Amino acid sequence: MFLFMNALILALLVPTSNVALTSEGPTCRAHITGLNLVTIVELPTGLVVEGPWRITHEPEAVGAERIRFHATLDRVVETDALTGGRNVIPFPQPVRLAFEGESREDAVRRAARVWCVTVMKAQENQMLDHLDEPSQSLIAARSDRGATLNA
Repeated sequence: MFLFMNALILALLVPTSNVALTSEGPTCRAHITGLNLVTIVELPTGLVVEGPWRITHEPEAVGAERIRFHATLDRVVETDALTGGRNVIPFPQPVRLAFEGESREDAVRRAARVWCVTVMKAQENQMLDHLDEPSQSLIAARSDRGATLNA
């Protein structure tokens, strides 16, 4: 029974093989299916942040060697790779961007990079916001006279 419980705990704590948990940084990728562009960032913490964009205009030629498409994002989907929990975060107003590249694939790669930088910046800002919040902590010390100090 003890061996079974250890194996169960280990199985719950070890991430699945499709999750990249490295100290190198996030994994960024994107793909287009029909008129949907999905940008994905896998953070080393196991959090996966997806941007399900809707392409509003078919890719168009811009100049001799460039292509551009416009896309709209109205929500973000966060998935915890360890627990499978999903959180959909709707935007009050949709975000509209144009992605451009030397080819359709290049434009999709650039969209993945833009999404990656955006998510990393949001994570950084979220951490900075938490630094500004006053934290409530209780520090108790006993002096020689038996008084307790609370901060």
